[in-house]
Amino acid sequence: MEKVLQDMRLNLDDVSMLLRSKDVFSVADVEYGILEPNGSLSVLKKAEKETVTRQDMNIQPQNPNHLPTEIITDGKLVQRNLRELNLDRGWVEQQLRMQGIHSIEKVFYAEIQKDGSLYINPRE
Repeated sequence: MEKVLQDMRLNLDDVSMLLRSKDVFSVADVEYGILEPNGSLSVLKKAEKETVTRQDMNIQPQNPNHLPTEIITDGKLVQRNLRELNLDRGWVEQQLRMQGIHSIEKVFYAEIQKDGSLYINPRE
């Protein structure tokens, strides 16, 4: 490994940084690595270090109802996004009231989450 690193003009700090960019924090987790011509690193993790997927666990993925979409920014409704979601001001006000917020202007940011719920960040 030392000879290869010298030939590539890399040091161990460079390799560690490239690995971390691939969410690998230990060289011991790597089965095989390829330094690509563009300078990026492709990594094949050891089988026992691979991330488990829903498919591995036989869990059916849930399709999101929505893409996360902002509907209030800085106390103002984002009308275009509401129209795209087929929602209106009344729906937003009702959702806010359920959270104890009685004015759109009192919300710094709000977005519809992928499951259809509303994330609200009130003004302080």
